Parts: sequence; structure tokens; C-alpha cells
Amino acid sequence: MPATARDLLAMKNSAVVYTCAPETTVAEACRVLRERRVGCLVVARGGAVEGIFTDRDVVVGVVAAGLDPARTTVADVMARDVEVAPLDLPVGDVESTLRRRRARHLPVVGERGLLGLVSLGDVARYYALVERAGRGLPPVVAAAPH
Repeated sequence: MPATARDLLAMKNSAVVYTCAPETTVAEACRVLRERRVGCLVVARGGAVEGIFTDRDVVVGVVAAGLDPARTTVADVMARDVEVAPLDLPVGDVESTLRRRRARHLPVVGERGLLGLVSLGDVARYYALVERAGRGLPPVVAAAPH
């Protein structure tokens, strides 16, 4: 049985998904990005994914456009056409989706809504573990987060 999005989520150091509401100001969202040391927030309402807000949205959609982050909402600049992955989506399809969409993050959803977020880095980490195992090497243990 091939590895899936569920397996990618299980490999992560944390099951926490940072979210915000669409009406959150960019300034507030940026504080969360900084405090949580993450590059994106899933924009959700009631467990339903409405978009993704990334550090790149701040640079391109706010700073370069000359907008005021205290008055601009996440909904004004977020990516809205976000694909989501079901838990049983094979890792290869997760990777294909990320590459096709030129995205770094993919929300994972189940019957109860948003369950997690996988990244291109998670996919690369998975393939590195598979390669090490295939060569008979022990897995590399990740350092504890700061």
C-alpha cells in the first residue's frame, strides 16, 4: 500500500495547523506567522478551507502593492483556489498537486474538515527517509523544535 497524506501528517513534529478567519487583518496574521514561526496560515471558517495566506502574499499582495497591513484583510490577498488533499491521497499525488499548482502547502481534509497541512518539505523528507531505508541506513531523527 503506498504512503498517503495521512502518513505525511503522522511524520510531522506537530499536528497543529495554524488558521485565521478571512476578516483577520494582514498585520494580525503576520504577528501569528512570526510568533508561530510558520510561512502560512490556512484561512478557514467552521473547519472549511476558504484559502491560504502566505508570507509571499504579504510581500506581493500588500507591501509591493502599497497597501496598509492594518486595514487590509487576509481575504483581500489570500489564495482562494486552494486544492485540498483527502487523507488517502498517495504521496506521489500530493507532490504532483503541489508542483502543478506551484504551491508549497496543501491542506489535508477529512470528514470533520481540516485535519492538517503538508508541505513540499514534508514530501521531500518522506522521500529521503525512503531512500535511507532502501540503502539500509537508520532514519535521521529530527531535532526538537525551538
